[in-house]
Order: sequence, then structure tokens, then C-alpha cells
Amino acid sequence: MRIFIAILLPKLIKDQIYSDIEKLSSGFKGNYSSYDNLHLTMYYIGEVDDLQLKRIVSEIKKINFKKFDFEIGKIGSFKNSSSQRLVHLQVKPNNVLKSLHQQIIFCLKNAGVSITSTDFTPHITLGRKVEISLEALYSLVTEEMTVSATRISVMESKRIDNVLVYEEVDFQTLK
Repeated sequence: MRIFIAILLPKLIKDQIYSDIEKLSSGFKGNYSSYDNLHLTMYYIGEVDDLQLKRIVSEIKKINFKKFDFEIGKIGSFKNSSSQRLVHLQVKPNNVLKSLHQQIIFCLKNAGVSITSTDFTPHITLGRKVEISLEALYSLVTEEMTVSATRISVMESKRIDNVLVYEEVDFQTLK
């Protein structure tokens, strides 16, 4: 099973983000995130077996971290190809979020996960393979929002009836 660690978003935030996705998708071709799959990825792990998943969940449950807020709102992109981009909402620099990421990396190492990179560019994916120019991308305006992080989720990525579904396996509440 494919596993990642995420911060899930509250309904009001997802509602606003999905409104932005609908506007974007009406003008530009791409593979857009579904409403239910909106999240902030803290670390993508990849394929694991049941035993490793149990170790991951056990380590994540040891995290003792306070609730905190982070801000999102500016649209950005990573280049997929010369004509396609991964379009996302950027997260404003946040030392608390960065500290949580480092603690998650530490826990994953303790769980035996092979860490391929500790680079962290926090973002919320709006769409992949979006056919949009930089000029059009930067002309898009989104509302800045404050998100309260209240828990860390261990997520499974799978396909059900050929639809990508992210399902929460377990979580750790932030204090």
C-alpha cells in the first residue's frame, strides 16, 4: 500500500480551495485534485507492507506537538514539462510547520523508513499536468486563509473503481 503523512484540511478551507480549483479547471486542462483528497503533505513514504505500516503508526503516535496555525493562499507551480505544471497553493514560511516536519522525519527513521529527502516545500496540490502559462498562472488571485493544524494523519493512497482515493489509516492529535 502507498502511504504518506498529511495534515487534513477543515471543510471551510476545502470549500474555498475547491472553488479555486473549479475556476482553474474551467479554463485550463489538467488533472485536478478532488475535494476529498485536499490536504497538506508532510512526507510521502510510498509502498509499505502491513508490518512497516504498524511501525509508522506507532512512531507517529509518539509525536507530542501543539496545535498551530499556518497561512496559505498564493498560487504557485512546479514544472511537469514544457507545457504542463503542478499547480498548488503555497504555504507561507512557518518555523513551527518546519519543526513538525523534522519531528515526522525523525519518527519515520525510527520506524525504519528509508528517507530519500528531507527537503520540504509545503504546498496544497490543486492540479497536476495543468496546461497553463506562467503569465496566466500568476494572474490568478486566491483568498489568503489561515489553517489550524490539529492532527497529523497517516494516509493511504489507492484506486477504487479507477478513482484516486486518499484514506486516513490513523492519526495523532496535536495538543
